[in-house]
Amino acid sequence: MLRKNYIIICLFAICNLANAQSKEAARYEIDVKRFDLDYDNREALIRSREFIRLDSTYYVGHLYEGVFKYERAADYLGFKNCIAPLQKAVRLLEKDFSAKLSAPYNSYSEFEPLRIVQYDYRMLVFCLMEAYSNLEQPDSVINLLKHYQSWNLQRDILGADNYIAWTIHRNRFYTKEKYSFLENSIKENDKKALYYLHKSLAETNKKADLNEKTFPYLAIESDRLSAYHYLAIIHDYEKNADSALYYFQKMEYYNIFPYNNYAIFCFINGYFSDAEAYFRVSLSKETGDKRLKESEYYMAIIEVLKNNPVTAIKKINEVIRENGSAAGWGWYNIALARGFLYNGQLDKAEQHLKKAQNFKELHIGTTWGQSHYNFSIRFLQTIIDKQKIETEKFENRKYWMSLKSLTNIAKNKVNFIFNRLVLLNQLAANPEREDVFFNIFSSESTVTFDEIMLALHDAFSNKYFVRLYEKFLDIDKRIFIKKYIKLYLAYIYAERGDKAKALQYLDKIIGIEYIDDEYEVLFLARIYELYARISPTEEKRNENLLRFYYKYPQLVPYSGLRMSFRLEVSGNGTNKTEDIILKQLQDYNISIAEKTKISVPKAKISFTNDGKTDILEFEVVDASAKTIVPRTKIPYNNTDVATRKLVYGLFNIIEPVLTVNSITAPNN
Repeated sequence: MLRKNYIIICLFAICNLANAQSKEAARYEIDVKRFDLDYDNREALIRSREFIRLDSTYYVGHLYEGVFKYERAADYLGFKNCIAPLQKAVRLLEKDFSAKLSAPYNSYSEFEPLRIVQYDYRMLVFCLMEAYSNLEQPDSVINLLKHYQSWNLQRDILGADNYIAWTIHRNRFYTKEKYSFLENSIKENDKKALYYLHKSLAETNKKADLNEKTFPYLAIESDRLSAYHYLAIIHDYEKNADSALYYFQKMEYYNIFPYNNYAIFCFINGYFSDAEAYFRVSLSKETGDKRLKESEYYMAIIEVLKNNPVTAIKKINEVIRENGSAAGWGWYNIALARGFLYNGQLDKAEQHLKKAQNFKELHIGTTWGQSHYNFSIRFLQTIIDKQKIETEKFENRKYWMSLKSLTNIAKNKVNFIFNRLVLLNQLAANPEREDVFFNIFSSESTVTFDEIMLALHDAFSNKYFVRLYEKFLDIDKRIFIKKYIKLYLAYIYAERGDKAKALQYLDKIIGIEYIDDEYEVLFLARIYELYARISPTEEKRNENLLRFYYKYPQLVPYSGLRMSFRLEVSGNGTNKTEDIILKQLQDYNISIAEKTKISVPKAKISFTNDGKTDILEFEVVDASAKTIVPRTKIPYNNTDVATRKLVYGLFNIIEPVLTVNSITAPNN
């Protein structure tokens, strides 16, 4: 019996030895075959299956499968599918190579046997962390990073504390009730995030002497730079401009300088020219990544501020064509909606806004979350509803005599009141309302100063806004932003009926503040619009209405202000259609001035016929013959359509010619 048991034990030992030798041979083969095999190489997925077939207990096959899927993920399902193989690879690596994770070293020769495992582990944790984050699972991110830290690696190649800080900041508007790793206010959460970043720096410095024996100086410095990056972002969010600039400058001469974040810093401090330049640099360095590029979104906003909405539309349209339905599609449609809104095309603006609303956006690589997304849509929709009311009044000067117009106005007013009420309630429940939405030019704001003003100005008479913006005027240290606060206060006092106080603020802006004629066209237009409403004399009102028109003519039809034009009509078209169109002009809320009144813009209109089609051409020039609206040709066979295009065209509201159709919605 003993002899039989001994034989069984020997056979079992021989089998185990054979299995071990077979596994060792398989792993050796895998290690050889993975040499120079990039994670995102098309062959990686095929190889991963081969590696798993050779030895399913070795982490490498699951590593290549998970990272390959992560690198190609661009939607919810993509990131979800990469999690399982990444998780399995982490478990298997930790099971077999725990000694290599926690081993100390004093030189590169000692680190070399540990290098591949430690770098693989860093890659796995990073990809898994990003997948959790992109799926809005921050608690899983924190648990993973804390687990990673439990190995107490001699050098934290990942920078776990930095990502913990980033995750806290990204979810700063929640509380412990939702996520246990948070505190109970935005201020406390950002304080905690800053603690982790300074802890990261302290740990890097503490181990610097030891790690510099193994790694080059720049490698250790890169660990510090990662912390500087997030310190700059959080201080920028808190409007600590000096501190943010300090950390940006520490990164200035390294190739990881965050051009996009620095551009946002410039933007929210009113350095629009610098912001545009750095956004361009950022875009030149972000090629090939099909997800939201904040720089594209901000560049479109800058074009709107400069009164170049058509440029914004064309650029974003091209981005959508290149990116397809990848993450960012919804954000880009919001940007398109803004471009069309400021180009006076409400129907197109609403069309793209609905696309964004019906799209399940993934907020990848950005602190912008779903609440920012929803607010951006709600702000723009509220403005569209409001401007639809003005459209009805503009297109029918005697709207009060038309049952159809009154019905449309009532319907749009109900929509406007509802949307604004929902917006105000959502803002009231949002802990970031003062820092991000009401405090003009925040690093986390995804709407413009003008959108906030247009959507809320009917509510500005509330004493809350008076106190709020007078407080901002006292405490805001950004010298180029104070004029925007003064404009808000002017609108607030005008809304309250105190025209004298409103005029005082407008006079201070025009008389004292520096205004960039290239980048602050929208700002100037709103100043002149308010002057045109509340100036004490008709002469001053008309003078400022002209200035308003010359700065941003697309806004005038939705202002309720009545613009005058001189007409110069010529051509050899069909007399009948000419007379009809010229008569129909009188239905719109514009006035036709005497030809001798040279102070108002002149609309040069000509009618021709090419033998088949009637053609209307027009342009608008000012008193000095400077072109305001370039010459535009409208072939037509319907006088109502032609008149409408002509009237809106007088305000430079002309549909841009797009080479790409961006209307198709993705399957999402």
